[in-house]
Amino acid sequence: MGWLSVVRNQAVPVPEGVVLERGERALATAVAEGTTVVITSRRLVVPGELDAGKPWHLVDGGAWDPTDSVLRVTWVDGSPAGRWHLTEPGGVPDAFHERVNASVLLVEQVRLDRSRRARVVLRKNLTTDAVLAQTIVARGCDPDDPQLVAVTEEVAARLAEQVGLEP
Repeated sequence: MGWLSVVRNQAVPVPEGVVLERGERALATAVAEGTTVVITSRRLVVPGELDAGKPWHLVDGGAWDPTDSVLRVTWVDGSPAGRWHLTEPGGVPDAFHERVNASVLLVEQVRLDRSRRARVVLRKNLTTDAVLAQTIVARGCDPDDPQLVAVTEEVAARLAEQVGLEP
């Protein structure tokens, strides 16, 4: 899947009902079926679905399918995945990709064996600039597995040290 390259240097109109926080900027919007997808500097907002928006550090992954014009998003917090057919994608695919990448500082895969795997991700909250560690356990893994927890905590501490954070 590719990312559409569109450069926009103009003000982005914000749909009615979407309120930007102080210091937040609208970066791109796209018409989707029955709604609008709004990419801001701090969050993804979809009126009628994600009215308050979701901050970028909660995006686990996303994919833009230019053939079908579909943006898919999965969430770290386990919320139901988002799927939007963008009738006019504009700069949304690029802005989405850029914002997610801006929130990711470091990633390390943890693999204890074939079935016990996780990712430790050091993320930046783009609203507060706080750095946080996220452990995303692979599907089917026990998130409370003591050995997996111990190893992911060690990895998180090492990653935090790499960016100059106190353990």
